[in-house]
Amino acid sequence: MNRVLFFIFAFISLHGNAEESEAPEAIWIESDDMVSCTPRMLSPGDVLRVNLSGHHGKELALYRHDENLWLFLVVGAAPSTMKSLMSSQQFESAKEIEIAPTTTGYRWDNKGGNKTIFSKPGKYTLYVSENLESEEGGYKCELFVKNH
Repeated sequence: MNRVLFFIFAFISLHGNAEESEAPEAIWIESDDMVSCTPRMLSPGDVLRVNLSGHHGKELALYRHDENLWLFLVVGAAPSTMKSLMSSQQFESAKEIEIAPTTTGYRWDNKGGNKTIFSKPGKYTLYVSENLESEEGGYKCELFVKNH
């Protein structure tokens, strides 16, 4: 018992109290049982099929790695100028969605605006969450877009 108390005290001492600690990092799980993307390697003109299981969440975004750019497709409190793929309620109950090559996502940066999501080659990560702008985390799948 004393050993357990010692380790708890040492851990608290090393990491400071809760008020000084940083927020926990979101955990993103890659699980084909919850969210799967096909194909994982997209050619020009390919449609991305996303299969969703269980309670996957209400929001959907893609991250374009080469540009460090978030493109939101479904979000609860969407900006008035955002062209959403569907409402968050529709997405929450969806079991499968298709993302066409011409689909737009809303730039989640200081520029804003709707932008064709697969307009550039490179690595992308699709994120599904109850709330994308929180530490809740959720599910992800990685994919690549070939040169156009």
